[in-house]
Amino acid sequence: MQGKKLIGKNELKAAEKFLANLDDDWNNLIDQIGPCTIKVSTAYEPYQALIKSVIFQQLNPKAGNTIFHRFLNIFQDQFPNAKQILSLDANSLQACGLSRNKLFCITRIADLHVAGKIPDKFHMHKMSDLEIRNTLQLIKGIGPWTVNMLLIFNLGRCNIMPSNDLALRINYSKLKRLNSRIKASDLEVASKKWQPYRSIAAWYLWQMR
Repeated sequence: MQGKKLIGKNELKAAEKFLANLDDDWNNLIDQIGPCTIKVSTAYEPYQALIKSVIFQQLNPKAGNTIFHRFLNIFQDQFPNAKQILSLDANSLQACGLSRNKLFCITRIADLHVAGKIPDKFHMHKMSDLEIRNTLQLIKGIGPWTVNMLLIFNLGRCNIMPSNDLALRINYSKLKRLNSRIKASDLEVASKKWQPYRSIAAWYLWQMR
């Protein structure tokens, strides 16, 4: 099924070579950053990866990590299962720094998992990118960015482009020395040339300083 190429050692090497051959800008970026060391967190079930992505929504990595670790601290530094999340009162969860909207979204994800409405990892690996998007974006608070993070960092899909990610838009504009920040729609068009390794291209852009 289209869209299910997975990130692995062979794919990373092929992606680095492919992207470096696009043009001098990409070649210089990959030479500067070095081999791709993207980490796919297979330990989490998809509903847990969704919850983590919700915590990180619209935050820089440092702030996101701070709140995420406070969230884990509530559960003795272990990622909780859905029933543990639902058993805790809202004030305790919100005290780690979650907004009311994020708290609602996280408890909704936990509810849907308990009800069997969110596919587990085994079943999600059988689904196309589009099928996953259509299933998860029905949840209030889950948009394209959150699903893209799941597809890349939990399911390991190779060809995902989070074109609405602000850091990617800023860094691609720097890479190409554009006079203004590229629009998400234009980044989506530009990324067509990076197929089938758009997730790896995104990782390299995220590493830019």
